[in-house]
Amino acid sequence: MKVRFWGTRGSIATPSSATLRYGGNTSCVEVMSDLGTTILIDAGTGAHLLGKALMEQGRAARGHILISHTHWDHIQGLPFFAPLFVADAEWHIYGPRGIGKTLQEVLAAQMDYSYFPIALNAFTAKLHYHEVVEGAFSIEDIWIATHYLNHPALTVGYRLEADGASMVYASDHEPHNRRAAEGLVEAPESGDAAHVEFMRGADLVIHDTQYTAAEYRTKIGWGHSTVEYAVDVAIAARVRKLALFHHDPDRSDDAVDQLVSIACERVATAGDDLSVVGAAEGSVIELRRAADAIKATPFLRSSLVQPRSSISEELVFIAGVPAKDRAILTAAAKADGIPSVSEVAIGDLKDAVLNGRPSLIFLGDALPDPVALCAEIRALPGEDAKETPIIIVANQSQVPIGKDLPTLVTDWLTRPYSLQYARSRMRAWLMRSMLRWRKAALPPDEEERLAAVYRLGLLDTDAEERFDRHVRIAAASFAAPIALVSLIDRERQWYKAHYGFDFSETSRDMGFCSHAILQSEPLVVNDALRDDRFAENPVVIGDPHVRFYAGVPLHAADGACVGAFCIVDHKPRSLSAAQLGMLKDIARLIEEELEPRPAEKAD
Repeated sequence: MKVRFWGTRGSIATPSSATLRYGGNTSCVEVMSDLGTTILIDAGTGAHLLGKALMEQGRAARGHILISHTHWDHIQGLPFFAPLFVADAEWHIYGPRGIGKTLQEVLAAQMDYSYFPIALNAFTAKLHYHEVVEGAFSIEDIWIATHYLNHPALTVGYRLEADGASMVYASDHEPHNRRAAEGLVEAPESGDAAHVEFMRGADLVIHDTQYTAAEYRTKIGWGHSTVEYAVDVAIAARVRKLALFHHDPDRSDDAVDQLVSIACERVATAGDDLSVVGAAEGSVIELRRAADAIKATPFLRSSLVQPRSSISEELVFIAGVPAKDRAILTAAAKADGIPSVSEVAIGDLKDAVLNGRPSLIFLGDALPDPVALCAEIRALPGEDAKETPIIIVANQSQVPIGKDLPTLVTDWLTRPYSLQYARSRMRAWLMRSMLRWRKAALPPDEEERLAAVYRLGLLDTDAEERFDRHVRIAAASFAAPIALVSLIDRERQWYKAHYGFDFSETSRDMGFCSHAILQSEPLVVNDALRDDRFAENPVVIGDPHVRFYAGVPLHAADGACVGAFCIVDHKPRSLSAAQLGMLKDIARLIEEELEPRPAEKAD
């Protein structure tokens, strides 16, 4: 996989004698796989020269453009991207799903008559627009994951994996914990921890480093990172190479050199082997799988899923939020066409949650203890109370860090913040909420059950014929495209055997087998789209499009339920009593293989 920089500057293009080495064009990165798949990440002014190069190289006929967000410095090169004016060319454009206006409408706005001499329909290439949420999708031989970044516009980061290597593009991202921007916090809060996990183990991370820690103090809420923060999260994520990106328009080449020096000194102080470079126009980084690299592509729901509900149907509750914050949140919701923002009295909040089924809840620091109230809401009966995003509005100093961070709180909105910032964060929280599904409850004996799983010694072991034969037999006997033997770990479903399914594990939250282990009899879901537990599950409305599931709980010798054996189909169906009996018989044979054999015990 080859990565080439065509634009590295942030905010505004700055061509001058002082920016010759690192370049003055705004964000544009080209990625090409070994098979020749071409992807642009962002289309700032650097897209102009890239387009000319593709024309000269005969590579303009087909490609893909990933837009992180639609601020001008990331889309201004689109009208000057020559391949879009080639009649026989076909290009796909991906960007974050907006609220109100589509991606195509937003991109067309910069080519409005008032601002530009030609309209979007002047493009003669065949264009396809795709709106993404958090999740994953594939473009030919490249696997791509998306993750919401922290910026005053709905912004996504992209993780690309191909040819055994991986890279992450995280431009226009502000630390969730502002103390982390100054390099003062070792244990990140939830938003920063998720950012680290998104970058985990990447061979290359292209990261926003517009500011230094000293500069950031006057730029809080502008949506950009510091070089100190970028180094810290890259080290925490065990990244191999960090490219400093989105250079401030006032930063000369010599000043970028100083930024690189700051980063290298920080790496040396940490005793890490992270490689740091300044992203420079024209520079190329070739990524190859390292001999000692261990890549584990996670299973994520599709990024291309269309939410089943409209934003106009969403309900937002506000309780204990001071008047100034309340005014900003109400204005942010109104700007995006969210009509139902309700201020709820503290004493009425729990009843309102039970009866109103909100999509988002804001709790403010005017409450005596908002974290305790969050815990009380989570303890209410029903899945909605447990799954609804709860955001606490507070000062940064009030946010616990590290191990003290309350896991029941979805996120924090820390002051000061602008209307634009609140609007983009609200969009991200609501987008996640609109794609909800019902996660399985934890078994009452969860810790004992997990201990039994670990005693088996099977997690993360190689494939074995003694298990594989059973999934092959099941798939053939039931004409099922997928058959699995799953073990349910604390946060994941891990597959000891999998037929017709390329992933070795999935999130436990998305798993049907997580529901199967809660009952003694087989779980049969004839049509997932008609089942309230699964209708909006990402694996139902996205890849691999599960419609039918039949799973039998698997037990260890001591009776503990450790996982499930299942068959899956892409179309609705049912099983006869005889077929269900056969499924149970195969499950019993699998159980005989779970325990270590005598020779293995002796070892």
